[in-house]
Amino acid sequence: MNRILLFAPLALLACSQPEPVFTDANDVREAIMQVENVQFQALMNNDVEASNSHWSRDISMQWVRSHTANDSAFDMAWNLKDAFIEDGDTTAYWSHLWANEVTHTQRDSTILTDPMDPEQQSNGNGIGNYYASLSLPTILTDSTWWAEQVSDSLHDVLWEHVLPTRSTPEQFILTRTSIPDSTAEDFHPDSKDSKRWVLQAPHGLPVRWEESWYRGDMGYGSDMTIDWTWEGVNDPAIAEAISNWTAPEWAKEPAPVDPAVAGGGGSKNWFEEAMESLPAIGDQAPVLTGLNLDGESVSLEALNGQLVYLDFWYIGCGPCMRALPHLAGMQEEFGPEGFTVLGVNPFQDAKTVKRYLDRRELDVPQVILDSLPTEYPIVAYPTWFLIGRDGQIIDRNMGYDEDTGAFLDSLVQVNL
Repeated sequence: MNRILLFAPLALLACSQPEPVFTDANDVREAIMQVENVQFQALMNNDVEASNSHWSRDISMQWVRSHTANDSAFDMAWNLKDAFIEDGDTTAYWSHLWANEVTHTQRDSTILTDPMDPEQQSNGNGIGNYYASLSLPTILTDSTWWAEQVSDSLHDVLWEHVLPTRSTPEQFILTRTSIPDSTAEDFHPDSKDSKRWVLQAPHGLPVRWEESWYRGDMGYGSDMTIDWTWEGVNDPAIAEAISNWTAPEWAKEPAPVDPAVAGGGGSKNWFEEAMESLPAIGDQAPVLTGLNLDGESVSLEALNGQLVYLDFWYIGCGPCMRALPHLAGMQEEFGPEGFTVLGVNPFQDAKTVKRYLDRRELDVPQVILDSLPTEYPIVAYPTWFLIGRDGQIIDRNMGYDEDTGAFLDSLVQVNL
């Protein structure tokens, strides 16, 4: 009997709940600020219903604060592998930041090393790709992140403290939801924007991030999640691994530049080069054929005798989607006088495009392409051409902003 009495307290002790690590959000912040180096994997998933698309990124990173990295101006150093996954295809890229130099591999496997200026990095962490940069939480690299979460009166902020159990760890959950501004010019009752972070004891680092947003005025939004797995928190070997990093064997050095060919170089920017590659003003518009939204054959040649606005676009391009209501208005206003808007979408199928336009109640004629014809080397969207009744290009340009609509109206009226 005595043995049973002695064993009972031990059994109760073994079944007791774990003690909480944190008492409030400040404890979480302090724990994260103690992280000097870490290795992690981030699995990112993104779904866009409007374009019926899904993609994933599987990102591995070793990260260390800068005082072990020759006082990097970025206050950090890192080595990452970014695997972009879409439709079953996986392409991996490496990138490495050390002592104010970033080394990265390009699509053709060429490896480049460049000085890194933090003033030129809008994401603040030196990672060139926006989505890959999300894998390194700002919470690790910017101590002002905490204050920013509660300083904006246009957001509702909710903190939840989930106490530990025998089977689940302690967590702090931050949910931030935008409060719609009904006086804003782009206000739409269907618009929404929410973000959710799950921060986990004992290190306080995020283990999950969720973002869901929708722009009712554009009929477009996305749902994204990131799940992190953290390893080797404050392991000194991580800093050594970053400093001793070498490029993968398949990476190749860039070809040497011939000064005679370079001709001084650097005098043109990408916009000028992109414009010069397009069919020129005064030239006959190249042949363009495809299918309309009903699956019937359509061609630019069949529109000879009409003034045609050719609009290269896709669902997911913000300026493209903002332009569509104005293009629909142009079609309605000028159509009876021999004017046609012809949208050209080389990325989404007819069913997806039709569903998107119908939801926005927009009537804009379309031609759907499997791929871009070589005669139209489009590199930025939207790219548009105004083509005269004789088939010659009157004007062309890239982009759409608040002033573009009035300009296009005038341009069309002058050439009708």
